[in-house]
Amino acid sequence: MQTALPFWAAHGWDDVHGGFRESVALDGSAIAGERRRVRVQARQIYVFARAHHEGWFDGLERAEEAATLLRQRAWQVDGSPGWVHQLTETGDVASSVRDLYDHAFILLALAWLGRASGDASWYELAAETLDFLNTTLADPAGGYRESIAGPQWPRRQNPHMHLFEALMALHEASGSREALAGAHAIKALFDRVFYDPATSMVHEFFNADWERATGDLGKVVEPGHLCEWAWLLHEYQRIGGEPIDPAANAMFETAMRVGINPRTGLLNAAINPLGEVLDGSSRTWMQTEWLRTAVLLCRAGRRESCDHVERAGAGLLGYHLGDIVAGGWIDQFDGNGRPRSDRIPASTLYHAFGGVAECIRFAPAPAGVSGGAK
Repeated sequence: MQTALPFWAAHGWDDVHGGFRESVALDGSAIAGERRRVRVQARQIYVFARAHHEGWFDGLERAEEAATLLRQRAWQVDGSPGWVHQLTETGDVASSVRDLYDHAFILLALAWLGRASGDASWYELAAETLDFLNTTLADPAGGYRESIAGPQWPRRQNPHMHLFEALMALHEASGSREALAGAHAIKALFDRVFYDPATSMVHEFFNADWERATGDLGKVVEPGHLCEWAWLLHEYQRIGGEPIDPAANAMFETAMRVGINPRTGLLNAAINPLGEVLDGSSRTWMQTEWLRTAVLLCRAGRRESCDHVERAGAGLLGYHLGDIVAGGWIDQFDGNGRPRSDRIPASTLYHAFGGVAECIRFAPAPAGVSGGAK
C-alpha cells in the first residue's frame, strides 16, 4: 500500500491530458496513445477515494480531479443518457457504447468518493446513474442487458457481480434504499441463475433467457470468481443483515479443491464443472481475490483458510509481485509459470487494493488462530 499508491498516483496519472493511464510499461514509464476505458478510470477513483477515507493515503484531491474530468468527458457527453465506454488519450469519446460493467464501477467510485469527501453531489450523480440502469438497461428476464449499441451475447455474470458490490457500497455510504433493493435483486439472480449448488460453482455465460450458454462457453468456471463471490456474500451478510449463505464457504472450498494449478500453486484462470483445467494461466487479480477471501475466512475462525492466506500470499510474492518495478506487478503467467505480460494494467490496482485492504482490516488474527494475515 505504501509503495503502490504513490507509484500509481505519479506514474499512473497523465499530467498532460489529465485522467489515469490505462497501463504503464514494465519499468513504470508512460505508454502513449492507449484508449482509456471508463471502468478503469472509475476503478482508480475508487482506490484513491477509499484510501483517503481509510487514512492510508492522501488521495482525495487526485480522486476528485479524476472524477470531475470523467464526468465532463464521459457522462451524457454525446447527448444520450449514461456513461460512454471509452475515451481517447486526449479525452475525446472513442466508443459511445453504454456498457453495464462500466456503470457498475462508476457506482462504486461515486459511493466511495461521496464517503471520502462528504460531498453529497457525488451521491446525486450515483442516483442518476442507477436510474439510468433501472430504466434503460434493466431486462424483463432479470438482471441487466450487457450494453446499449454493443455486444449483447453471451450474457455474463461478471458485470452483475461487480454491480452487486457497487450497490452494497452505495447503500452503506449513502443509505440508498434503491441500491439495497438492487443488491437484493442481484442476490436473487445469483441464487436462481449463476450458482449451481450441485457443484458449488458459478457459471459465467448465459443466453438471452438466462439459460446456461451452450458449447464451450457453458463449461467455463473461473476459480477467481468463486473466491470473489464468496467474499461478496460475506459483505452481503455484513451490510444487509442477511444470514450468511452457505454457498460462500462452499465456493471457496471448491476453488481450493479443484482450482489450483499444481505446477505453480496459483489459481487457474478457468476450469470446467468437472474440475478439469480449461486454462491454466494466472493473472494477478485472481490471486488477490484468493488472498482477500482467505483472510476474511481465517479471521472468522475457519482454521483451514489460514493456510490459504499463506499460500495465496506466497504465490503473489513469488510470481506476480516478484521481479518488477516497486508498486507494479507482472499481470499474467502461463500454466507453467512463464511471464506473459508486456505492460502493467492499471485495472488490477482495484483487485490488489482490495486484497491488501482486507489484510489491514482484519489484522491481527484472533488469539488461538495461527497462520493469519501478516
